[in-house]
Amino acid sequence: MKKINNFQQESDETLYQAWEHFKELLMKCPKHYLTEMQEVILFYNGLDVPTRQILDSRGAVLIKTAADPKKTIQEMAEYSQNWHNGTSRGRSIKTSDRLVAIQAQLNNLRREIKKVNEKVYPAQVGCEQCKGLHYTKDYPLKEYGKTLKEAYYTQFGRPFQGGGYRAAAPGFYQRNNANLSYQERRQSMEDTLSKFMGESEKRHEENSNLMKEI
Repeated sequence: MKKINNFQQESDETLYQAWEHFKELLMKCPKHYLTEMQEVILFYNGLDVPTRQILDSRGAVLIKTAADPKKTIQEMAEYSQNWHNGTSRGRSIKTSDRLVAIQAQLNNLRREIKKVNEKVYPAQVGCEQCKGLHYTKDYPLKEYGKTLKEAYYTQFGRPFQGGGYRAAAPGFYQRNNANLSYQERRQSMEDTLSKFMGESEKRHEENSNLMKEI
């Protein structure tokens, strides 16, 4: 009897669960000597404010006859339970679809970055121009260096040591600019991917928090 008089809705209970909880207390104490109106008042007073507002949406429950309030509470509890279950499933499906879409976009970005990487100086076994042990892209540098050495040897009669100085080969600045353009493009794509992943993680966290509240 004391539990009936001191009934309080639990923080994680829905209207339906609270009503079933209260009815279970009444069944455990059949000789409580409470009228139906008193039962309704005890139940209503034990609810939290949001749950009371659900009942109040059907009108002033407590001013009706004793039979109507209990019927109204039962109907509203069942309706609330059905709505809650349907909404939870709907949100779960929408959240899942949203995560699939985000993953697909991330995969597309990764493929684009991979394509850019593959287009820039593909790895080769040797130089296609001179068959030397360097990449084809380095061929002008090798040839230019070779020319300098030959000219130096012809003039001075001894091998060219270089003295720590490395001359820039023809086309060096052109290739350097191409490398810079590629680096800027790659950095831009990586920044975009990083920003997108950050936003995706944020949306995922928001969706997870939303699911916890359901």
